[in-house]
Amino acid sequence: MDGVSAFELSIFLLTTFAAALVAGLAGFAFGLIAAATWLHVLSPSDTAALIVGFGLIVQGVAVWKVRRALDPGRLWPFLVGGALGVPVGVAVLEWAQPGQLRLGIGVLLVAYSLFALARPALKAFTGAPGLADAGIGLLSGMLGGSTGLGGILPTIWCVGSESNNFKNLHLHNPISSSSEPKRLFLKVTNP
Repeated sequence: MDGVSAFELSIFLLTTFAAALVAGLAGFAFGLIAAATWLHVLSPSDTAALIVGFGLIVQGVAVWKVRRALDPGRLWPFLVGGALGVPVGVAVLEWAQPGQLRLGIGVLLVAYSLFALARPALKAFTGAPGLADAGIGLLSGMLGGSTGLGGILPTIWCVGSESNNFKNLHLHNPISSSSEPKRLFLKVTNP
């Protein structure tokens, strides 16, 4: 444990516990909770990799629990778009300055928190074509590849496209967790 102080380790462990607890209760938000503190003691690249690793576990359990309710036809556009976006997001980690990435992630966390707190009434776009879902998947993959927070955009999109929040959970968990193995693979093969 070279270079890690007891204080940093305790912050990391407490944050991990809090994020897992929130994700267990709410079914999402592990990355949001963890990133808010981890970015103060870890690099953005390490934070993103840890969010991906822990996200695989947390979201994997959630996907397993709802596997019978999944709609593969609704998921495919998101998954294909995400598969194309993850490599772009990982590439961003190579050229982005850590300070810029921290600031961008901070702005994203604040903006998403304000969105979730305000819960604006979005006009339902239930007739959106699969290409629109794939576009959200692409942007989500890019965001997930660079930050590990790929579930934010599909969550906002699904809130506007579905009236059933239970259905949204069935869309969010597999979409969010599907970008994590791709990102982890790309990070391991291109350190």
